[in-house]
Amino acid sequence: MTFAFAEPDTQLASREASHRFLNTLAALHGLLRNDFGGFADPAVHDAVGVFSSRIQAFATIHRTLGEDPSQSRIDAAAYLGRLCEELCAAHLAPQGVRCEFRSDSANLPRDVCQNLGLIVVELVTNAAKHAFEGRSGGRVSICLRRAGEGWICQVADNGGGLRGDRVGDGMERVRGLARAIGGALLIHSDAGGVIATVRLTEPDV
Repeated sequence: MTFAFAEPDTQLASREASHRFLNTLAALHGLLRNDFGGFADPAVHDAVGVFSSRIQAFATIHRTLGEDPSQSRIDAAAYLGRLCEELCAAHLAPQGVRCEFRSDSANLPRDVCQNLGLIVVELVTNAAKHAFEGRSGGRVSICLRRAGEGWICQVADNGGGLRGDRVGDGMERVRGLARAIGGALLIHSDAGGVIATVRLTEPDV
């Protein structure tokens, strides 16, 4: 007697694993808020806010990157566009800050897209938190464009420029994420705002 075994539905398994991962992140986010959100200490409150944003960022990036881990290259313009929509709705629109996104057509490696997403999340949330204090409205612009054989990813705001509270661990994280994909971070700041530029020079990106 011969038995025929069906091949496992890898796409279904991947979707189920993705769903479980997102549920785990949601549960972790809820526990963090419930256990530490009531502390009056401003330092604890700020730390909870930072970690909460990180968890939400991982969930957003996981959703927008797609559920098929075998996909080695990603439509970076579509991916970053969806990510920016979520960031705008969550962090900028409630403050009356506009968000603009534009991109050249880009089909980039999955790991590059993941790090670019984390970089954009860090820079946009940093701008939302610090750039427009004491101001009504503003603008954050995100772009991805071809630059010779490489790429430039840029986040710019028209806020009040860099102060001490905007130069710290966040920018070091961005610098490390950029280095991990063969890039470098450049910061320009003046009274008209901040321009953060990540330049990717690897020709195979």
